[in-house]
Amino acid sequence: MTNDNNTRSKANAVFFSVIMVISMVAVGFAAAPAAAVDGSNSEVTFNDQVEESGNVAVDVNSYFDGAGSDAAIVLTYENSSGTPIIAGINSSTGISDGGGGSVSVATDNDTGVPGELTAHLFNQSTVGGFSAGVDDPAPQTGVLTDTAFVTTSSQAQRSAGSNNAFDGSSIYQGEDTINFIPPNASVNGGTIDAQDLSGTAGNREGSPLQLPIPNDENTGTYDLNGPTDGDGGFSVNVVEPRITTSEVQLTGSGNDVSQVGPTAAENLKIFAEWNFGDAENLAITVEDPNGDDITGEVLTNDPDGNGQDVISYGENESGEDASVGLDLSSEDAGAYTVIFEGNDELDQSGVVEEYTIELTNEDDLTLEMAEDSVTQGSNTGYTVSGGTDGDVRVVAIEESAWADEVSQTDAEDVFRNVQDVNEADSTRDYAYALVEIDGTTAAGSIDTGLLDTSDVTVEVYGVDDITQVDDDNLEDDDDFEVVEGELALDSPTGDYVIGSEVDVNGSAEAADQVQIYALNNDDWERVQIGGQPSIDVDSDDTFEVEDVQLNQGSSILSLPGRYNIGVIDAEDGDRLGPEINTSAWSSNDGTRASINVQAGDLSGNFGTINGQFAVEDSSISVEGAAEGQDEVVVAFVGERGTTDVDTISVDNDGTFDEEDVDVSDLDQGAASAHIISVGRDSTVGDGVLPDANSSQVSVDPTGELRDFIDELDDSNSLTGNQVRDRIVAQTTEADATDDLMVSTTFRVTEGSVSIDSVYPEEAQADGVNPVATGETMVIEGSTNFQPDDNSIVLEVLNQNSNSVDSVSVDEWENDGQFSVTMDTTDLETGTYTLEADTGDATDSVAIEIVEERQDPDDGSDGDDGSTDGDDGSTDGDDGSTDGDDGSTDGDDGSTDGDDGSTDGDDGGSDGDDGGTDDSTPGFGALVALVALVAAALLATRRND
Repeated sequence: MTNDNNTRSKANAVFFSVIMVISMVAVGFAAAPAAAVDGSNSEVTFNDQVEESGNVAVDVNSYFDGAGSDAAIVLTYENSSGTPIIAGINSSTGISDGGGGSVSVATDNDTGVPGELTAHLFNQSTVGGFSAGVDDPAPQTGVLTDTAFVTTSSQAQRSAGSNNAFDGSSIYQGEDTINFIPPNASVNGGTIDAQDLSGTAGNREGSPLQLPIPNDENTGTYDLNGPTDGDGGFSVNVVEPRITTSEVQLTGSGNDVSQVGPTAAENLKIFAEWNFGDAENLAITVEDPNGDDITGEVLTNDPDGNGQDVISYGENESGEDASVGLDLSSEDAGAYTVIFEGNDELDQSGVVEEYTIELTNEDDLTLEMAEDSVTQGSNTGYTVSGGTDGDVRVVAIEESAWADEVSQTDAEDVFRNVQDVNEADSTRDYAYALVEIDGTTAAGSIDTGLLDTSDVTVEVYGVDDITQVDDDNLEDDDDFEVVEGELALDSPTGDYVIGSEVDVNGSAEAADQVQIYALNNDDWERVQIGGQPSIDVDSDDTFEVEDVQLNQGSSILSLPGRYNIGVIDAEDGDRLGPEINTSAWSSNDGTRASINVQAGDLSGNFGTINGQFAVEDSSISVEGAAEGQDEVVVAFVGERGTTDVDTISVDNDGTFDEEDVDVSDLDQGAASAHIISVGRDSTVGDGVLPDANSSQVSVDPTGELRDFIDELDDSNSLTGNQVRDRIVAQTTEADATDDLMVSTTFRVTEGSVSIDSVYPEEAQADGVNPVATGETMVIEGSTNFQPDDNSIVLEVLNQNSNSVDSVSVDEWENDGQFSVTMDTTDLETGTYTLEADTGDATDSVAIEIVEERQDPDDGSDGDDGSTDGDDGSTDGDDGSTDGDDGSTDGDDGSTDGDDGSTDGDDGGSDGDDGGTDDSTPGFGALVALVALVAAALLATRRND
């Protein structure tokens, strides 16, 4: 028992000793002061964020501490062994017991970022011995913690010289080495393989990204999720690398230069813009005329120290521009080449750009004309070279080169105020321009329309004021020849009908506008074309205005006669005025052509049918020609004075055609139709109509004439002849009139249709003739209905009045005659009724369909020239005498006349030619004998 108690006592002692040791160890790691933070009521929040200036933000939502010590924040991360390392400490948060707020914690630049950090909430007394650093493990853990992923702005974006790419970064065709770093990558690794990224759409959809990136890789987005939507993805954008601007500029001007003299050669810079500056800087190489690399000798101004031959975004410029100084002042004259390319991997041929600048060995000004020969009136260019950027120089032409009649005021426009011209003006002796050198050159333009047709000298002076011009400062000159430009008027020429519309066209070299003139006696007078004095000339040196009435723009061309018409440069026309004498016209190269002005004629036709108009038709067609007119008046007058009147427009070709002119008001009986033109003077008669406003008559003559004729119908007391007399009196028979009228008469009657002839197609004949079944039957007839609005249906009816076949016709001429054919194959032999029906009128005839049509034999009563009785020969069908018994022509054997005489009514012989009838007179011997026997028998019977 004692031994058992001893044993138990020893075991208890060992057990309690172990407990004490463990407790001391635990106390050493989780220090008593940490426990002072009230974990139940305190709270800390640490959100994912981008580190700003080496600081991150931690939110202490609430802090309670029984020891009365302020809050402290400690940041840790885990190294590759999983050991917590302190990354940052803020022991002076100022947050006391019961408080809260946002705390900024500075991080060690070499630790933990980018990566996952943990924020620990301590009280201030606990962290006095803590320090940040890779080799300083965290001694203990805070009561409350929260974890966040922290990156820096520089690490979240690409930068030149770094191969790192992040979510949303641009990568470029031709890149060899890229590290794809996801948002949750730790400080010790965690990159994404290129092949895990695949295209999201288009030709690249589902295709894995290749590394190195091919020069022709499909551009666009590549994503961890590929074309599938999803969270937690990582994407990059493949872009074609391009150098968008690559040039040499004059320092301070921003203007690119391709040629420079010694003075400006030291004031140059190489300027570039490119789209891949977040991946690579730009390498610059300068080669001399021999192709040798002289980059290190001529490049200047390298503030970032990257080396003169490498420029980066913002170097000497702003944004995504960059430049480096260039000094060629110590180099020989010649062409220098500047090469632009990526300074690492992006140097494929599709990226590289070159720029050439020529260095000259002198600063002397030179002038060169763009053309040796120029058509008068066209513009020609000139270029001044060899100057210094920003300098102003005088370019001038002496007064002797100006065209005749060009004044000093006119000469202000010799030099055009375009391109590098600051001012264009003239003095008594010079027309001049002040040009500003842009880089090393200046360009301008000269209007040769104000210069004489001869050799012209253009001079450049080394001064910026026209008053300083003299031979001493003349730098250079150049000549060009001004030759006459050709003008041609192609239309109108030849005949012109007053009031008609024509196209005015032709060609004009070196003229911006032209004007048309007509010659009257000794003066050329301007013709307004479409209400305008000038016509624009197109870029191909042609001009055209369509549908012009010449008589509206010229009093000369409004009267019949033969005249001259021509074209002149509008600048000359404006200068010389609306009337030009023949001498000035010729000296200013005006053209000349003949034009024969004529008064218009009038012709027309009405759609009457065989001189009739059916009352069932409400309208009639009218057509004709009225050259020179816009409209004509069409009037219809009935027998009782009723009228139908309207206006019809005339087309550009001078013709008119109206299908539906209303004539529904006309009474049955005789009627007349009239087409009236107001003539070349565009005035009705003498210009006055009864009860009409004279001003309106001149404005709308055809409309007023229409209204006048329409009102004649309202009087109810005028006959047709009286109405016609009044129309004629106000138009074609008025004083000093040139009105024209075309008239016709017709009858207004009821509509009718008739069947005139029926015959087989193989045997034309008048009247109604038998037709054999199977033959084509021709039906001819006539009507007075209008063909455009009516049709005629022809039906074959059997004895029960049922239709067995039908055809229709809707076309016939103004004579009203129609013809149509019908196939009789399906018709049985017999008698039928053929009916013609228009809907308003009918006609019918009986027709015979026979088994076989009887053709006439030779020598019979046919059309073959055999005897027919009319020429004095016998009249039989078989060539014999006409009697059926072979006797003479009488059926009873007697002579053919009713009076017992020979066959002629006049007692003559049977032939019309006076020949005798060879048959026996009377009844004939046999008939007489039979008669005697019969008489004897009758007498004997009576005797009995």
